[in-house]
Amino acid sequence: MGNLSRWIGFLAVFLSVYGALHLYVLIKVRRALYLEYWSYYLFLAFLGFMMLAPILARVLTAFDFPTFALIMTWIGYVWMGYIFIFVCVAAPIDLYHLFVAGLQQIVNADLTNYMLLRRHSLSLVALTAAGLMIYGAYSAYRVHPEHLTFQTPKIKAETGRVRIVQITDLHLGTMLYPGRLAPILTTIQEAQPDILVSTGDLVDSPLRNAPELAKLIKSIVTPLGKFAVTGNHESYHGLDEALAFTEAAGFHILRNDSIMIKKLLAVAGVDDPAVASEDNPNEAALLSALPTDIFRLLLKHRPVSGPASEGLFDLQLSGHTHRGQIFPFGYVIRLFYPMINGLYEIGPTSHVYTSRGTGTWGPPIRLFAPPEITVIDLLPVTP
Repeated sequence: MGNLSRWIGFLAVFLSVYGALHLYVLIKVRRALYLEYWSYYLFLAFLGFMMLAPILARVLTAFDFPTFALIMTWIGYVWMGYIFIFVCVAAPIDLYHLFVAGLQQIVNADLTNYMLLRRHSLSLVALTAAGLMIYGAYSAYRVHPEHLTFQTPKIKAETGRVRIVQITDLHLGTMLYPGRLAPILTTIQEAQPDILVSTGDLVDSPLRNAPELAKLIKSIVTPLGKFAVTGNHESYHGLDEALAFTEAAGFHILRNDSIMIKKLLAVAGVDDPAVASEDNPNEAALLSALPTDIFRLLLKHRPVSGPASEGLFDLQLSGHTHRGQIFPFGYVIRLFYPMINGLYEIGPTSHVYTSRGTGTWGPPIRLFAPPEITVIDLLPVTP
């Protein structure tokens, strides 16, 4: 019952917000192109179909029509990215026109020369949005390492550097096209990680060729192991299947658990609230049990940290935010997750690092929020 009410609530919000975007586009295009009768109804039907495409894709997946679901998913999410960018480009222009029109009334002067014709405005917005879509797709494909260095007395001089590589929000699923994963794995292996961690949302929707994908990830050499925690998306399409894939990919899944790695560091991981059960142990209690004389690494999907956990870990690695993925959506995300991207100090001894994410959710684009693979070097303090 809880899952049903959650999905109904999600659909209500999705259709309200997404419907408003489509209504805005409908009004703008109709006024610019003077659509009437059959042309208007044809365009209205097109917008209705595109708005419902992501939902239709889920329905087709549920009824086991994988090919049609794949086509509908790509249509729906590519359009979703385009219409969001279209509105973000169009809205400031329309606000400018409203301002000029209001000023024209106040000063009682003809200011139409300072305004674009509706058709010209529409053409400018449509072409600009298309260009930004292409750039966003290119940006999403180019994943580069982001380097972070920690000097800590908890790493002994004889140990030397310990390198942790973080991936997060890879969102493997229907939107994973052939050849997409290979350069990501190559970049990870070139970093020569001692430890590879995945901080959630490794799996999104049903996977094609899941055994082959898991084998590719498992082939990455990590002398000190691979560790993962759940994200919210692991629960949306079947938690058991997502966990099975993660284990097949060579990860040790930390579900409100911790592990000691050769007395070098302690790694703790907690479930995302979307998959957490009611009897989960307290995060602070989990961290309190860790020895304080070795480096304590906390894996947690969402970049939040309560006062009870402050000082009980040295570094928390998180994801989830994508830094908004498509500008300017990051400003909205920041309202819910102030630690949206980068390194944050939350106490004298505790830091949180939020990755922008390695993959994409929904639209296969990233606009001014490039993907990353995070390379964290733990170094001993030099005299």
